[in-house]
Amino acid sequence: MGFTLIELLVVIAVVAILVGLLLPVLGRSREAGRAAACGSNLRQLVLAVTTYATDHDAFYVPAADDVFVGFGGTRRWHGVRQQPGTSATPDPFDPALSPLRDYLGVDGRVKLCPSFPESLADPAAAGFEAGTGGYGYNQSYVGGRYDLFGATAAAATTTARTDQLRSPTDTVLFTDAAFISPASPSGVIEYSFAEPPFRQSAPGPPLAVRPVPSTHFRHDLTTARVAWGDGHVDPRELSLSTTNALRARNLGWFSDTNDSYDLF
Repeated sequence: MGFTLIELLVVIAVVAILVGLLLPVLGRSREAGRAAACGSNLRQLVLAVTTYATDHDAFYVPAADDVFVGFGGTRRWHGVRQQPGTSATPDPFDPALSPLRDYLGVDGRVKLCPSFPESLADPAAAGFEAGTGGYGYNQSYVGGRYDLFGATAAAATTTARTDQLRSPTDTVLFTDAAFISPASPSGVIEYSFAEPPFRQSAPGPPLAVRPVPSTHFRHDLTTARVAWGDGHVDPRELSLSTTNALRARNLGWFSDTNDSYDLF
């Protein structure tokens, strides 16, 4: 005995309702898997910089040891390039020349966060900070010492030692990070640094000036993964940003002080 038209429509309606109920669950499950992979990438980065420090008299790897040479710089924690890049003349960073190349697997390349595909398609990415995997390093206090030397070359070439972290469990090493694309203001691309809530560009306490936020709250559009000095990774929610445009791109901070970035 076949289905009547009404029975068929009822079955189709029930299936549509079930699909509607299951799709959000499947979406959350996929994002949970991506977030877990992101956390694994961040733990690998913490292990890499910590092992680097073990091999270099306890000093962490520099975040950008030529940050004041040319527009954009040529040396980063994740790679080296021959000349500063622009969206018009991209010059990608070569991970084989990264100071962390021997600590990040076979090719020395940072694994890409699976929740951050934007950088792969953006033409401006290669000439900006491509190669970070979507992660930013604590340049102000760990990968550089702007609290001691201000905005000078010495700040870029001096890094913290592992024994200087006041509390490794409470000191940021890496976060999910991004920056507004120069080519597409509505999008975001990779960025090398995890900027603190207040600018540290002079010796002593931070200035009462906010940098452009770079922590990217990309997971479920609400949380960022943060990797700490002891190697643990946890999710943090966006609590403030500087403009509505930046907040709309999920860029901001999870706290309103530099305490999680500073060493003391």
